[in-house]
Amino acid sequence: MEEYEENIKNGDNFVKKEKYMDAIREYTKAYDVIKEDDAKAEICYKLSQCYFSLDHKSTENPLKYANESLELHKKLDDRELQVMDLLNIGYIYLDSGKKDDAITYFDQAITVADAMEDPQLFALANNSKAEALSTIKSKQKIALEIYDKVMELSEKSEDWDNYFEALYGKINIMRDTDINQAFDLGKNALDRIDAIMDTIKTKKDKKEFKTSMGYLYDSVSDIAMELENIDEAMKIASRSRE
Repeated sequence: MEEYEENIKNGDNFVKKEKYMDAIREYTKAYDVIKEDDAKAEICYKLSQCYFSLDHKSTENPLKYANESLELHKKLDDRELQVMDLLNIGYIYLDSGKKDDAITYFDQAITVADAMEDPQLFALANNSKAEALSTIKSKQKIALEIYDKVMELSEKSEDWDNYFEALYGKINIMRDTDINQAFDLGKNALDRIDAIMDTIKTKKDKKEFKTSMGYLYDSVSDIAMELENIDEAMKIASRSRE
């Protein structure tokens, strides 16, 4: 094992413990010695995310390494990872309050994913754009239209991760405008999860799928509590553990 590979392993372990400064020290040691473009790009991506996790208000280092990762992936003509880089940059801008810049990068990610004819990446990038638009009240209608498009596309390809992320986005928007409709949509989503689970063969895969959908159960249960429907909230919480 190369010495820098040990640094990366150490860095990854620190990230799991949310010790981002320690992770940055380890990743930087690897960054300083790595020559290969693909490995260098991976470290740049990790450094970008660690720096941003450390301080959401400071974007200089997160953007520096995110852009370096993007340029290296362009050099390597790795379009899939270019999409991930563009999304990373978009979220750095979004989480730091620069929504217009975020949308610009999400649009670029959509363009690359579309050119690749990759429905999963296309849906992922569109979900990111809709998330950004949903934070702008005047743009929420457009966000809902994008979420509907993603759901239609993802249902056809059985890309349930992006399908339910889009549905979750819709519920969050509707929660502020018509909480009862949002609650109905949420309950229908949980029924859909059950229907999909019936098609999954192994217990392990069923459990993993249901666990991955935990955020939806939490959201619908929270809405029930907000509606002061305690019994329904308890049923949903119990249902998530079945």
